[in-house]
Amino acid sequence: MTDEKQFLEQALAGDKTAFGRLIDLHKDKVINIAYKLTNSYEGAQDIAQEAFIKAYMKLSSFKKEASFMTWLYRITYNTACNYLRKNKVKTLFLNEEILESRKETAQKAELRDVVNEAVESLPLKLKSVIVLRDYEGLSYKEIAEVIKRPMGTVESRLARARGKLKELLEDYIKGQ
Repeated sequence: MTDEKQFLEQALAGDKTAFGRLIDLHKDKVINIAYKLTNSYEGAQDIAQEAFIKAYMKLSSFKKEASFMTWLYRITYNTACNYLRKNKVKTLFLNEEILESRKETAQKAELRDVVNEAVESLPLKLKSVIVLRDYEGLSYKEIAEVIKRPMGTVESRLARARGKLKELLEDYIKGQ
């Protein structure tokens, strides 16, 4: 039995320490997803905290049909969407740590900036599937579970998002 499954079983039995260990296993990913959707470190911290509280409060309703990870990411996704609506935050999909890395050349940083701006310009429905698939590496099935849409919708949104990104990036390349 993996650590996650063991901790989950213990948490479902009421062990608060085991739930804390589940948080430890997933906190970096949860914060990363929240940050990429909001571009706010403080907001990502708040979203993660709220998502973990919601997960703890709703743990008894967790159905083992889905993985704990996708269930938790779904809560995070919903919490981030609510945060954006509530705060009317204009997201900017830039990872400053990567952009400021001295290892990257100015050209790579500029290209990353252009790609991030292109992703930022997408509607949230399209941006979300790009974040979950291309940045977080979730499978189509996991994304479908997170956003609670059929797999065909995930595939369609990814295709539309990638097509739109291709158009935007072709415009940038032509302008070079």
